[in-house]
Amino acid sequence: MQSLINSTNLASVLGVSNSTVNSWVASGKISPLKKDKSYFYFDSSILPFPELKEMNASTWEKEESIKPLKQFNSIELFAGGGGLALGLHEAGFNQILFNEFDHDACDTLRNNFKNSNVIEGDVHNVDFTPYRGKIDFLSGGFPCQAFSYAGNQKGFEDARGTLFFELARAIEETQPKVFLGENVKGLVSHDNGKTFKVISKIIDELGYYLVPPRVLKAVMYKVPQKRERIFLVGIRKDFADKVTFHWPSPYHRVMTLQDTFYKGELYDCDVPKSIGQKYPKRKAEILSLVPQGGDWRDLPEDLQKEYMKGSFYLGGGKTGMARRLSLNEPSLTLTCAPAQKQTERCHPIETRPLTIREYARIQTFPDNWVFEGAVADQYKQIGNAVPVNLAYAIGRSLIRLFNDIDAQNPEESRFEEANRIANEMLPPELFPIDLLDLQKTYPEGFLRNAHKKRKHVNNSDLDDSKNVLISLVTSENIDPFSQQNAKLYYTGKKFPSIVKLNKLYYFMPYTKGKGIRDLYLIKVARVGTKHEVRQECDENDIRIVFEIEFVKQLFDDYKPIKLMIWHTFTDTNLRAILSMC
Repeated sequence: MQSLINSTNLASVLGVSNSTVNSWVASGKISPLKKDKSYFYFDSSILPFPELKEMNASTWEKEESIKPLKQFNSIELFAGGGGLALGLHEAGFNQILFNEFDHDACDTLRNNFKNSNVIEGDVHNVDFTPYRGKIDFLSGGFPCQAFSYAGNQKGFEDARGTLFFELARAIEETQPKVFLGENVKGLVSHDNGKTFKVISKIIDELGYYLVPPRVLKAVMYKVPQKRERIFLVGIRKDFADKVTFHWPSPYHRVMTLQDTFYKGELYDCDVPKSIGQKYPKRKAEILSLVPQGGDWRDLPEDLQKEYMKGSFYLGGGKTGMARRLSLNEPSLTLTCAPAQKQTERCHPIETRPLTIREYARIQTFPDNWVFEGAVADQYKQIGNAVPVNLAYAIGRSLIRLFNDIDAQNPEESRFEEANRIANEMLPPELFPIDLLDLQKTYPEGFLRNAHKKRKHVNNSDLDDSKNVLISLVTSENIDPFSQQNAKLYYTGKKFPSIVKLNKLYYFMPYTKGKGIRDLYLIKVARVGTKHEVRQECDENDIRIVFEIEFVKQLFDDYKPIKLMIWHTFTDTNLRAILSMC
């Protein structure tokens, strides 16, 4: 970290006001090295603040080397203009779905994430169940709403009707290993702490451990902006006691608007020219008299009264009014509009609002990120976004977490390798069944199991003495099995002869890299072809066909299991399966 830091940047890092820092100087709590007309300057290396110690010990560059060990798929809700999405993408997540209500923001996502799956519309209408078992991670910056607190604190039901409920529903329906929630820093204290109490209870009910939330100051993560957001990280309980989430290390110095608008450490060129709002003539005349870093208090009293009108006589600092930014400081938190009277963000040098590209750079979007919609809509997308560099920092920490989770399940990678090797050679003792002969011998099917049309509710309803066929489900056929509504299973062209076909009763699909979870009843087993369901398939390409019916989900999550026959099929009984898992 550069050891010299000015008073306003120190205030930004610590999350206090400039006047607080000045009072510390006056009381002798901290001693400046020097002072000019605008700032005190301090040696950050000797100041007694943990935030500065963190920045001085920054491992930012080391953390940039964190890469995913395999593909981690994710979904993002409330995606907006893509700040959080882009940061997570740059960290290494493979985003397979975005949901956003705003039309222009959806166009922004589509045009920047080429070939992306953007579901435009109300999140209440989105069914996430098809993605169960297909994603590792879910994220979303949910709006903060008060919940109900009637009765006995009903947790999940207390949140119904809020957008957090929709985030929770998506988690429940997809069961990701980890989720990320983002919100305003006041979430913990919202509605006297009741909101966060319900959120915490719901997360626990969903089966997740909530990492103690942390407010992250964007200015500490290579973002030239005094923005603070709270982040919630939830780890599914079957992994939570095996891994530890590490919050990202801060960058080693504070970025300012000098870094933002001109070629340097943040960008390799000056900020491109772009569209933006303009001030009315009289407003521009008055603001032209405000110096860098100044506000209405720097105006003559008559102009203060003219500009402020009734606000002049009200209490409070009103420091957002007639505010001009400074090149030597980070920006104030951006709003959805750059020229609102109460939250003015005037350009440091020129008397005008910030342009679209200046706004975007303060949020650390790249210059090639194009926002769609009218000018006002573009400002709104940018102002509501999570700063990209902040999202990138926390994304790297999440990738590290996923790498650690994956390391706890080496069986998965071992199984994949075993499958590859085993399938290269067919052992002679496992010669395949002659399907043509089987078809001729049993034209009506070789297996028909009587069954009752009822749903099993617990393991006591199952006959654990019955034989179970466990078979690999290929990626092209995974959808109905992940949704637990598969009706047919087609084997490959070869099927091992030692499987006791006439004794099969149950079927369990094996998902490569995951294992087994769901139990099906085999209603009928026969010889058929894929042509029955896929017209493009060769009608002479015969397979064994199992007509199946979902019974129940045996395990909360997938259980790895070693497949014994070609590492593709296992013929055993249900009792053995339950004992192994």
